[in-house]
Amino acid sequence: MIVKNSSRNARLIRIFIFCLLLMPCAAGAAIEDHITKTESGFYYTIQKGDTLWDLSRHFSDSPWVWPDLWSRNNPQILNPHRIYPGQRIQIYKKDWEGAEKTLRPQPPATPIKTAEKAVHPLFSEIDRVGFIRKTEESHYGTIFKSKDDIELIDQGTLVYIYPEPGAPALVVGGKYTTFRTFDRIADPETKKIIGVQHLLTGVVEITEVKPDFAVGNVIAAYRAIEINDRLMPYIQRDDNIPARPGIAGLSGRVIKPEEDEVLIGSNAIVFINKGGNDGIEPGQQYSIFFQESARPDPDDVKQVNLTPLYIGDLVVLHTEPTTSTVLVTKSMQRIKPGDIVTTLAAK
Repeated sequence: MIVKNSSRNARLIRIFIFCLLLMPCAAGAAIEDHITKTESGFYYTIQKGDTLWDLSRHFSDSPWVWPDLWSRNNPQILNPHRIYPGQRIQIYKKDWEGAEKTLRPQPPATPIKTAEKAVHPLFSEIDRVGFIRKTEESHYGTIFKSKDDIELIDQGTLVYIYPEPGAPALVVGGKYTTFRTFDRIADPETKKIIGVQHLLTGVVEITEVKPDFAVGNVIAAYRAIEINDRLMPYIQRDDNIPARPGIAGLSGRVIKPEEDEVLIGSNAIVFINKGGNDGIEPGQQYSIFFQESARPDPDDVKQVNLTPLYIGDLVVLHTEPTTSTVLVTKSMQRIKPGDIVTTLAAK
């Protein structure tokens, strides 16, 4: 009897929770219903399913400025890939700052259809985006020590650099991107080695050159810089990336995340196994699909691929000949290496 009652109670609890999830009040609430105003500004309470990408689109009219939204709310948000319902973030929207008006906007007037114009979204973090290249990038030197022997080197730290023999000489005032590499990155589809991952860690400006070493000041740290990170010339990238349609019929795969994240979701940087040789360009948008295989006939060992399921979207940030670095703009479930990348799904 005890077992039966426990089972019945468990079922009742599950039904109660399911009913709560179906309640329309939360799902139908406007985003403005979760905004509060204080003396220091406007604040938004994170809801289930929110991403910094979508919130930036709503509050700043451009999803590409999500790094700015993140930086303004750090350390409240330590990881931009993981925001949770109930968290409160400060929002910045010019239309609201200093405005004395109700939060809920009036219904917009019916728009007049005009010729579609090019959109140039801004990705302010473009200089930190790494890549997978067939061979390792030539380097000009290696960090062998930091001032006071700091292990995790940040902006403003002095570092000591061993010049690479045979490489062009380091020069005072020269700026160099610091990076480290991970080799033997395999294609998830063919399992063949496709190249070397380059993780960009920051920017160093050379302040002094000695016969056996050089001294540099870290002027930007994308992530913790480490001893043995290498230097290559810094080239400022154009962050004004035009929005472009993806290539119809293209089919690729997710290779891996830029950093070793277990949960790959919205705002994550990942690599795909298609690049410039396939016509991929920065700004193109694609969708991500999950596909399983199974045996329809239990007496037959033959596996068949099931219908792919749409799980998210991405936009291309940087291309190499055979790979691209992309930003996940939307994820409905965990994204994994091997997931399909193809033409943007109809919404």
